[in-house]
Amino acid sequence: MAQDVYTPPVLIGVRGEQGKVRKPNGPIPFPAADGVWVRVTTPRFDILSSASEEKTLAIAGDLETLAAALNAPAHAPTTIFVFAKRRESQPYFDLLIGREKTNVTGVYVRHEGGGTMFIDAGRAGVERTALHELIHDLLRQSTLTPPLWIEEGLAEFYANSQVKNGTIIAGGVLAPHLAMLHRNQPEPLEKMFAVRAESAEATAPLFYAQSWSAVDWLMHLDHQKFEPFMRDVAQGTPVADALATHYGKTLDDMRKVIRNAHGGSVRIVSSGAAGFSPPTISRQTGGLKPAAPLERANLLHQLGLFLSHVAGAGEESLRHYREALSVDPKYAPALASLGRFEEAIAADPANAEVQLTYAEFLLKDALGPFASYFEAKPEDTAGFRKARALAERALSLGAEEGRARGIIGASYVVESDVKPAIEQLERAHLLAPARMDFALHLYDFYLRTGDNAKADALFASVFERARDKQTVFAARNLKVQFETDRANALAKQGKLDEAAAIVRALAAATEDALAKRELAQQADQLAATAVVNRHIQMYNEAVTLANSGRKLEAIKLLDELLRVATDAQVVRDAQRLRGKVKTR
Repeated sequence: MAQDVYTPPVLIGVRGEQGKVRKPNGPIPFPAADGVWVRVTTPRFDILSSASEEKTLAIAGDLETLAAALNAPAHAPTTIFVFAKRRESQPYFDLLIGREKTNVTGVYVRHEGGGTMFIDAGRAGVERTALHELIHDLLRQSTLTPPLWIEEGLAEFYANSQVKNGTIIAGGVLAPHLAMLHRNQPEPLEKMFAVRAESAEATAPLFYAQSWSAVDWLMHLDHQKFEPFMRDVAQGTPVADALATHYGKTLDDMRKVIRNAHGGSVRIVSSGAAGFSPPTISRQTGGLKPAAPLERANLLHQLGLFLSHVAGAGEESLRHYREALSVDPKYAPALASLGRFEEAIAADPANAEVQLTYAEFLLKDALGPFASYFEAKPEDTAGFRKARALAERALSLGAEEGRARGIIGASYVVESDVKPAIEQLERAHLLAPARMDFALHLYDFYLRTGDNAKADALFASVFERARDKQTVFAARNLKVQFETDRANALAKQGKLDEAAAIVRALAAATEDALAKRELAQQADQLAATAVVNRHIQMYNEAVTLANSGRKLEAIKLLDELLRVATDAQVVRDAQRLRGKVKTR
């Protein structure tokens, strides 16, 4: 089995659990000073391991092989900590799961900085654990947000892949799940569909067994239909409808399969389509670089960086940075993480990570979960331009391209001309699609430059399917703020009809009932004011006609005005003027 205790992916930050505090019970012990750690870097993974070089390379090879077969992007590498000693990994499992002495052997964490896996290599089945957590990583990097039963079902399906004799065979019989299903009455499908990561059932073995059985069935029916099925369900299509559309099956068919689960392997060549197609592919361990020794200061700093993303573990993060400096007082990344930026640059001027860390510090809340709410002040300009220069320097030093270009693009929030930022942010969004702060800045700049077609396309492809409500709200708020400012500007120019049309469109797109009603009322008021203004203009034209002796034309215009005017003052003034013109 993938793990003794099942656990869903842990989500931290803007796309996950907002504000959840995970505080360690005590200081997290540092890895043993005499421990030997190695580092294996692949296109998709940065593996820091105290397991043997052979085992570390085997894990790396299996992960890269399956990831390549699934057409996974090779953008921002996922960090993987592989612990040979349980006593060193246990504090991290306890911190993330929220229970002491938890028996999980692997966990995947998605946070603002990317993805991180923790794997216990001291127990059997480490390869299966790594592949299970890989599927969480790939799904969390994609634009899909499938319900948990699909995510865990896929993770179990691919975790059981066999990597041997030069091929991968996906799927296969999972005896523990079969035994669980044969011993227990399955839960209602509606209950399985409703399970979320925070649900109590999310760690229940029966939930995992049922989810695996359902996904295994669909993949065996037709693996090429699974991705469009998953995409429809992720976008809100009822499972029953998606089953009928893509497989011609019913919920009753799924219930019967779960009750009579048997499992089986799938051996087919990858179709090359995006998504999750069971592959047969050559193993890639032969193409891996040899493991490199990992310096202790580097290891401590990497653990500290991860802890910095965990609300409640901030002091532990700082402890790790300080311990790294006790090992190497001039270790530049740790100096930068402690805010000693000039010292860090002096210690290692060619360190791209230091340059990016400094740049991110200078950009303040223009990056991260509050990016869409950041309002630049005049005093921010110098710092943001310095951040841009630092990121450009980091890019020239070989920094992670998506992160560096996102920083460069975000730095333009202090500029009146944001057009140069768009190309940078488009590239950053392509390379780091999970970074919602980069996407939000890009959306904002599309709106500012009047590229509504690209703005609408970005909203439809990213924000409508965003994993958390905060991101959706932030994008909609940007649109409302921009359109409101545009409507106000038009109103000041006297273009009230155009302003009313903008506000009415905002009302139509707003889901909140109270906000919709308020916007509709504002649109009505603008439209009504525009009508009154036109009537006043007609009255003034009639006055001009009367004063120039063109009485018949003035009376005709006043009669037309009295037929349509609703404002009491306009009606009284028009009636009074008509009486005077008639008696002359």
